[in-house]
Amino acid sequence: MNQEKLLADELSKMIEEDQIPLSITEDIHEISGSLRSGNMSLNDLKGKDAFIEKAINEAKSRLHM
Repeated sequence: MNQEKLLADELSKMIEEDQIPLSITEDIHEISGSLRSGNMSLNDLKGKDAFIEKAINEAKSRLHM
């Protein structure tokens, strides 16, 4: 499994675990879908909203990326 799909799965898992603030859940859900479908790469995640970046970095940390 590639890194984008691993990250997408981890972000989805974090949503299910209520680890993502409600205010960005929809954005994270969209990002996860785009990562899974190949419409977005890890490089595309740079420069996002600070709360989104924090969630992405947390997911990467959980995956040891």
